[in-house]
Amino acid sequence: MSGYISRVCIAMAAVTLSTSLASAEMMKVGGLREGDTLNVRTGAGANFTDIGDLRSGAIVNVKGVDSSGKWGQIVYRGQVAYVAMRYLQDVMRPDGSAASTGQFWVTGIKAGDPDGGLVIRAGAGSNFAALGVLSNGEAIHIIQRSPDGKWAMIALATQVGWVSTAYLSETNPHGPAQPQPKPAQSAQTGPDGMPVPAVYSVTHVTADDHLWVRAEPNANSTPVNALAPDAPVSVIAMASPRWAKVTVGQTVGYVNAAYLTRGGGVTTSSGLQMNLICRGTEPFWTLEIGADRSVIYSMMGGSEQTSALNQASPSAMTGGYPYTIAAQPVSGIIDQRMCSDGMSDIEYPWSMVLNAPNEAGNMMTMHGCCTLR
Repeated sequence: MSGYISRVCIAMAAVTLSTSLASAEMMKVGGLREGDTLNVRTGAGANFTDIGDLRSGAIVNVKGVDSSGKWGQIVYRGQVAYVAMRYLQDVMRPDGSAASTGQFWVTGIKAGDPDGGLVIRAGAGSNFAALGVLSNGEAIHIIQRSPDGKWAMIALATQVGWVSTAYLSETNPHGPAQPQPKPAQSAQTGPDGMPVPAVYSVTHVTADDHLWVRAEPNANSTPVNALAPDAPVSVIAMASPRWAKVTVGQTVGYVNAAYLTRGGGVTTSSGLQMNLICRGTEPFWTLEIGADRSVIYSMMGGSEQTSALNQASPSAMTGGYPYTIAAQPVSGIIDQRMCSDGMSDIEYPWSMVLNAPNEAGNMMTMHGCCTLR
């Protein structure tokens, strides 16, 4: 549906200015002069009191449009307010995907911020418990937004969290980059004396407890995530004999190595770790390998393609990594080698070279990084 038609539909529904989410639409502030902001007013007209300002690029949830079609109703700081529709644009990317969800980057956190960064909370509000913090430049994936557009639900390793949208940007501060395997480093061993990176399980933790993932390798550091008993976790290095450096979803942190046991209940196929999710950029793509060998491949703007892993062959030289995989229509190589996504400081325990068809049916070779789902 075009932006014009959708706004007409909203205007028709807005005779009584309904606040039903079915008639709401996420829109983006745009078309302002450089350095200018959009006035937020108490009523549908320029003669009403100015109670705030919205910056260019801000996302707002338009609840309805007045009968003239010139003023959109929003919720601003807890109260009903109005903005000029002429400065609102449809929130769509060039490929037709919704720009209110998907990948964003943390930005605008000031040096010396008392919270240490953008706080991840258990719910859509500052009164909810803090689950961790994010630094400037970190990439996150928005699942959905709160009705007022001020909070975004993001994916964590074993749960979801909420962050303020005031500190999120669609623009990658690091610029376009391709994920790439990191240069080989000196071999490291895990807490059991065997090589890492490797998958471990959380052990020696009671059923009603959890293992904290901390921002720094010490017991007094801020928790950034929590792992349940028996949960798998990727150990990418050892910060000290006591503390393991781990990757949990989009977060790198540290856990007490005394609570880790190599392997555990993880699922493999011919030795290749299952339950992986691999991602790449330029273009954005995702490949998921389930514990049941199911494979889901998608590229931004395209539909998901589901198949089954029909090949997982270890290297003839090592009997292990790198593995050659195939799951029509894609194939590739997964290596247990540290990988950088090119956009953040996050380290991933697997790298991938993926061969997949583009929209024209021509095969492309792309690079990505993988972690546990």
